[in-house]
Amino acid sequence: MTNYDHDPAVDATLISLNELEVRLRLPAEAEQVRLLYWNKYKTEQFGVQSQPMTLWAESEQHRYYRTILTGMESRIRYLQYAFEFKLEGETRWLNTEGLQNTKGFKGSYSYAYAGDRDAVQAPEWIGDRVWYQIFPERFCNGDLGNDPEGTEPWGSEPTRDNYMGGDLQGIIGKLDYLGRLGINALYLNPVFTATSNHKYDTVNYFEIDPQFGTIQDLRELVNKCHERGIKVVLDLVINHCGFYHPYFQDVVEKGEASAYKEWFYVNNYPVERSEEDYDSVGYYQWMPKLRTSNPEVQQYIYDIVSFWQKETGIDGWRIDVADEVEISFLRELKSCVKRLNPNAIIIAEIWDDAKRLMMSGGVDSVMNYEFRTILFDYCLDRSITLRQFHSRLVRLAHRYSLKELHQMFNLLGSHDTERILTRCGENRDKLRQIMAIQFVFPGNPTVYYGDELGMTGENDPGCRGSMTWERSPEESDLFGYTQNWITRKRENPLLQSGSLELRYREGSDCYVIRRYMGTDEIVLLCNFSADRLALAPELSRFDLNGSYNICDFEYTGDLPENIEPGQCLLFQTVK
Repeated sequence: MTNYDHDPAVDATLISLNELEVRLRLPAEAEQVRLLYWNKYKTEQFGVQSQPMTLWAESEQHRYYRTILTGMESRIRYLQYAFEFKLEGETRWLNTEGLQNTKGFKGSYSYAYAGDRDAVQAPEWIGDRVWYQIFPERFCNGDLGNDPEGTEPWGSEPTRDNYMGGDLQGIIGKLDYLGRLGINALYLNPVFTATSNHKYDTVNYFEIDPQFGTIQDLRELVNKCHERGIKVVLDLVINHCGFYHPYFQDVVEKGEASAYKEWFYVNNYPVERSEEDYDSVGYYQWMPKLRTSNPEVQQYIYDIVSFWQKETGIDGWRIDVADEVEISFLRELKSCVKRLNPNAIIIAEIWDDAKRLMMSGGVDSVMNYEFRTILFDYCLDRSITLRQFHSRLVRLAHRYSLKELHQMFNLLGSHDTERILTRCGENRDKLRQIMAIQFVFPGNPTVYYGDELGMTGENDPGCRGSMTWERSPEESDLFGYTQNWITRKRENPLLQSGSLELRYREGSDCYVIRRYMGTDEIVLLCNFSADRLALAPELSRFDLNGSYNICDFEYTGDLPENIEPGQCLLFQTVK
């Protein structure tokens, strides 16, 4: 990458039919940056438009800019653009042919036409959401009558094979608890019939697993959630099914004579449970991969999503291992889901850079494991420097439009990771620190069930323990802390849709995340050092010259004189 970097495929994002967010990286010496744009066919009518770009992050070598270009007609079409800026006192221009010393139309960037489905799609309800993820088998046992044989007492040590009896009625019975916490969006791990406790090895996509209840129970859960303003998203496991799915068993029994042989990636006949005879997710023999290029498989999956959306009114899907599903099929699936409910959401599971999935138009949001990794590498492990932390966080935010960032699924832990308190070495101060960043950074914060009560556990199966209902919320300092952050997120527009600025200063162990709209701003100042620091010099160092009050539930008023080691101060402009 050069010091002058704009990739129109990545850095120009259509956010509505007549709005394009444009992002640009320039050398640190660049200033007075403007976006120039015009209509290729109607330059005489509309002229060449010009608008300033906003500096939102900088480092020793680079400055990062973004702006939202509003088209000259009802939708963007035949758009041409270039960049103009000052460099060492001279005016320079940047286009597809590189840095230019003269202004001209040749070599301009272009965006030909804003198609009806090309813009970033966001459900109308997404802005103020805080997700709560539930692993149904371990959340609450509300109906002892559907417990599977051999169910162990609630609170037994979790294994990969045991059962504790959690079910849908258990979730229904705890909606008042979830309401008290303040969450307004639920994501449930799989609930369809399967042979395991995690249910990712589906054998019947059209039936609620009997140990969880019935379709009537799911309808009741969704209806009661909607009455409370809570959205409900289900896990959709369509990259693979279970080994005992009847269609795969047909292939096992009949071999090449099976009507379903083209539904899977079969490598050898006869088919036996193995890593070689058929493709499976992660070479896990119990989960054969579905061939989504097959029109019959496609229709089968369309039937699944249509059935559950129509029958229960759910608000969307989380796509398991979405990075292994054909991107072309994800786009087709999204069209099906949106025809049923334009306000449904599709969240993709991916563990690394998610830009290609977001750019594909096949998903609305992603599980932002990349954000989680950056936080852990610096805040918990110190395996990178603060300068590297800043660089990686800026790179992450630079790859997405603000609209995309605002609907990210920002998690700290899940059913596939160790518990967040365990990952923090049970250091609650560290947990509070990264939670503060999680809730102030753009996106939808996510709480994995029980983390608000301080549950611990190593990765699977330790992270899938039964919810500690014997522990009162009043006994957990983390419950109130989580509750307060959820309230801030739900009530403060700056945390929902405010613009983003990231500030790092060489020689300081503090860091700033600033969200703003017009003259209103909310600032998170993090002290990553082991020392108490006088606050005034740090505010000056980071050019925080406004009039601020502490934004806290226990205390509101003037800023303190000091910021404590490891503390994250949240303050907002005085109105």
